[in-house]
Amino acid sequence: MSKRRHEVEIAKSFHASGTTVKCLVINLDRSVDRLADVTAEFSRIGVPFERVAGIDAVTGAPFIAPPLSEAEVCCFLSHRLCWQIIADGPDRYGAVFEDDVVFSHDAGPVLAGDSWIPRDADVVKLETFFVPVRVGGRHVPVKNGYSATLLLGQHMGACGYILSKKAAQKLLKGTRRIKATVDFVLFSPTEMTTARNTTYQLMPALCAQAQFVADNGGPSTLIQFAPPPPRNKRIIDRIQAEATRAFAHLRNRHFFGTEKVDAVPLRFPLAIQANMDPSPIPALA
Repeated sequence: MSKRRHEVEIAKSFHASGTTVKCLVINLDRSVDRLADVTAEFSRIGVPFERVAGIDAVTGAPFIAPPLSEAEVCCFLSHRLCWQIIADGPDRYGAVFEDDVVFSHDAGPVLAGDSWIPRDADVVKLETFFVPVRVGGRHVPVKNGYSATLLLGQHMGACGYILSKKAAQKLLKGTRRIKATVDFVLFSPTEMTTARNTTYQLMPALCAQAQFVADNGGPSTLIQFAPPPPRNKRIIDRIQAEATRAFAHLRNRHFFGTEKVDAVPLRFPLAIQANMDPSPIPALA
């Protein structure tokens, strides 16, 4: 058996045994360098992944959805491809990553199983956007010093998160018409898709976009680095947003209080700094 075939068989065995959370990585066909980078990143933490070919705005979005740009529409549709895989798959949970992800040095053990995920969790945000955010006062221990707490405020970014099978099904149903960027749909309490889910934040974060922590990180090919400028909303839209926020507040009653953190920290941003060098595990074809 060739070395390459042997490595693929090892990677497949991880999924077959159910020992890891199934990790899906969105990567555009033209982003060969990013695929190499993200393959190295997963190899460092000893976790296999499955590549999902992203929908490229360069070839044109399949439809327009004002006020979103073509790039935002294609980014959203790429994430929906991952949601469909999770919704149709046999596993209880799946993880979605963009190809510019950078992991903490000890991310591997956290992704090695799903027993730590809170039973009521629909979504677990693994990423930090390094902005102030409101979270729950109760922290559920995970492993290796990580904990999970309710995410109660807006925390943008969709570079790394875990979805339950049920949440993936709900998101697919609720986003047949695209009206907002994918991170707003997932992590903004003014969106009903967020309000209907129980969302946790991993503390400290497990990952971040490369451009936040790498010296040579380039702009993401999937989603803009800076949030788009605020768009003027109609009065009815503002009323609906506040009503949705109130619904989310009532749904996730904060029995243990809340706290506002200046930024969700990231532990050891560059895995290479931890002197970890596990045997490479390739992406699954």
